Amino acid sequence: MTDNESKIRIPRQERSIKTKEAILQAALELFSEKGYHNTNTKEIAAAAGVSTGSFYSYYKDKRDVFLDSLIIYNNTLMERIDTYLDGVDLHSMDKIDFIREVIDSLIFSHKAFTKFHKELAVMYNSDSEVQTLMDTQFELGRRKTLDYLLMNPEDLKVDNLEAASVVVFETLNRVVDIIVFSPQIVDVELLKTELAKMLVAYLYK
Repeated sequence: MTDNESKIRIPRQERSIKTKEAILQAALELFSEKGYHNTNTKEIAAAAGVSTGSFYSYYKDKRDVFLDSLIIYNNTLMERIDTYLDGVDLHSMDKIDFIREVIDSLIFSHKAFTKFHKELAVMYNSDSEVQTLMDTQFELGRRKTLDYLLMNPEDLKVDNLEAASVVVFETLNRVVDIIVFSPQIVDVELLKTELAKMLVAYLYK
């Protein structure tokens, strides 16, 4: 353990917890606005309203707070999907409309962290811990997709639900990434409709 690591504070009192939350929130916003490599610890501390020394009381370096930010990013995305699914009546809602709304929910979540998300592609290939966190997130997304499919198995025509959950999850993610992060050659609404129609045709009888 380095000297800096040995000085890291584990917040227990309300004031310390709020200070760490402020640092984390400031870092997440800066990473989203400027990207990881264009943000430094001094800027994070200033945005959080604390001294640079105080920053190092809670985090050993920029990478450390980035990893915490990634966990928040992942949790926020999953919570938004869960909140939406909890309020949907899958039996009465048109399936194409439902999948379009899932797509909209994913687009909204991605847009809230556009530059942060872009950094993940670079960090994923250069940092094993980021890779592990993202792989865990992807697996959780696939499991949630499978849970959704299992809610109405009698309506499905796919032969293997495990395989289908991977196909659906990866297809949604890829097209949403194209919509949010790539120049558009086709109208977004048309892309969403065609994706929804394709998935409904693939999944349902």
